[in-house]
Amino acid sequence: MAKKPGAGGIILAAVALGLVAAYMIWNIERNREAQNKEHWTPVVVARDDIPARTKITTEMVTLMPYPKDLITPGSAKDRKEVEGRITLARLKAKEQIRTSDLLAEGQTPSISMEIPAGMRAIAIGADEVKAVGSTVKPGDRIDILATYSEPNTHQETTQMILQNVLVLAVNQGETDAQKPGGAKSSMTLAVKPEEAELLMAADRAGALRVMLRAPKETTVISTAGVTTRDFGDHKTFEITAKGPDEQKATPVIINSPSRGHSSEITIYRGSAGQVVPAE
Repeated sequence: MAKKPGAGGIILAAVALGLVAAYMIWNIERNREAQNKEHWTPVVVARDDIPARTKITTEMVTLMPYPKDLITPGSAKDRKEVEGRITLARLKAKEQIRTSDLLAEGQTPSISMEIPAGMRAIAIGADEVKAVGSTVKPGDRIDILATYSEPNTHQETTQMILQNVLVLAVNQGETDAQKPGGAKSSMTLAVKPEEAELLMAADRAGALRVMLRAPKETTVISTAGVTTRDFGDHKTFEITAKGPDEQKATPVIINSPSRGHSSEITIYRGSAGQVVPAE
C-alpha cells in the first residue's frame, strides 16, 4: 500500500509550481517589453540642466528611447543636430531637445534674450564722466541722475529719476562682463515701458549721469531733488531709505548751511545730530 505524500511534500510542490509560474510570467513580460522597445525611437535629451545661451557639447546630451506617442514634435533624433548649437532658454535634465529650442546654425545670440519679462531695452550715451569712469559693465545695477531746467521756476534741478536699473550691454552691444573695460560710448538698459518714456524725456531736457551700485545693494531712496538755489539758502533735505519690501527706515535729515553763516551741515539720524563741515 503506497504512502500518501505528507504536508511537507505538498508545500514543496506548491512552491515549485509557484516559482515556475512566476518565471513564465516574468519571461513573457520581458519578451513583450523587448518587442515594444524594438519600435521605440531614440531622441536627444539633456544629461543635466543646460543654461540658456549655452553652446551644447557632446557631454551635455545623450540618446534615450521613447515610444512614438511620447516623442515631442520637433525633437532631435541625432546628436549632430544639436551639438555646437546655442540654447535659447534653460533646458531641464532628461528633457527632449527640439531644434526650435536652439539658435539657427550660424546665428549669434541676441541681446533680446537677456531682457526680463515686461521690460524693454533702451540705450543712453556714456563717457568717462557719465559712466563712472568707464567702469560700468553688463550685469551691473545703476541709478540715473537727471539735471534739467524746471519749467515753472526755471531753476536747474538734479534728481534721481530711476534706481536699481539693470545694464544689459555696453558700447556696441557688448554683453560679456568678463572683458576688460566698461561703458565708453553707450549703455543699454532694461527698463519698464513707462520708465523708457521718462528716461527719453529727461535725456532730451537736460543731462544724465549714472551712479554704480554695489552688487547686493537693492535700497531705493526717495528724494525731492536739489536745485541751484539750495546751495545758498538754508534748506532741509529729508531722505528716506526703502528696502525691497518698501518699508520705511529711519529718515536722514540734512540741514544745509544758511547764507552768511559758517559752512557747517547738521545731519540728524533719528534723534541724534552730527555737525560736519560743508565742502
